[in-house]
Amino acid sequence: MTINGITIKTPTDLKVGVFRITKSERTASGKMMMEIIAVKRRLDLRWEIISDIDLQIILNILESKVFHTVVYPDPQNGETATITAYVGDINMEAWQKVGNRYYKNVSLALIEQ
Repeated sequence: MTINGITIKTPTDLKVGVFRITKSERTASGKMMMEIIAVKRRLDLRWEIISDIDLQIILNILESKVFHTVVYPDPQNGETATITAYVGDINMEAWQKVGNRYYKNVSLALIEQ
């Protein structure tokens, strides 16, 4: 998986959400009419444990600009796909082990533009 051409530490979990953006309205008879405007992806990445350095790399990439080119494994086509995405919430818990800093339960969302 890459963000802006940089390979990041493989997430423990990757959830791929598919969202259909629609325009809908009811006709005079009450029948629902719907038009699909776009199909977008949301990637939820999670690491159980990640080192301070690996997390710094990811956060620095995401702080570099608003929109990012993300290459990820797509379940719909069984291959890699590329999207332009922005960052949603980022959450983490600090954790130390023998003087080394790690983070646990790190999660972030990448939402297609």
